Amino acid sequence: MEFTRDMAQKRFIEALTRHQPALEAFCHAKVARHEDARQVLQATCVKLWQKAAEWDPDTPFLPWAFAVARFVALSHIRDRMRDRLVFDEDVMLAMVDETEEAALIFAERREALAGCLERLKPEQRGLLHAYYIAGQGVRDLAQSANRSASAIKMTLLRLRLQLHQCIEQQLRTVS
Repeated sequence: MEFTRDMAQKRFIEALTRHQPALEAFCHAKVARHEDARQVLQATCVKLWQKAAEWDPDTPFLPWAFAVARFVALSHIRDRMRDRLVFDEDVMLAMVDETEEAALIFAERREALAGCLERLKPEQRGLLHAYYIAGQGVRDLAQSANRSASAIKMTLLRLRLQLHQCIEQQLRTVS
């Protein structure tokens, strides 16, 4: 009887399921935090599925799975070390202040933009909507408007400039 791909896949699933507790314990031994261990276990299972065709069903599953898990854990640890940024309390407070200020300014600018958009002609708003919201390309817009792509680009540039100036003027009058 020939060993089919379906049979190999079935043996892989059985082995992965049977050895899941051992893999989980292995991952917990490699990383300290419970959440990190769960992430490493999940990433290991994904990697094992990706490499399932490389496993020889006639060889022991667990040593092979442990080797994969070891590399996944090392990669996770390396990534965590790279991501670790520690800020001084003063820096954190300054960042919070900056974030709050930026959020307030953003809200004011968005409100000003809404007012400035209302002042535009409907066809200008339509062009901006088609380009920025609907994601239509310049070529498509040019074709549907029976204009050149350069003309559409220039119109978009002028509208952006007009909106920028309007927003700045609105913000100056509010301040």
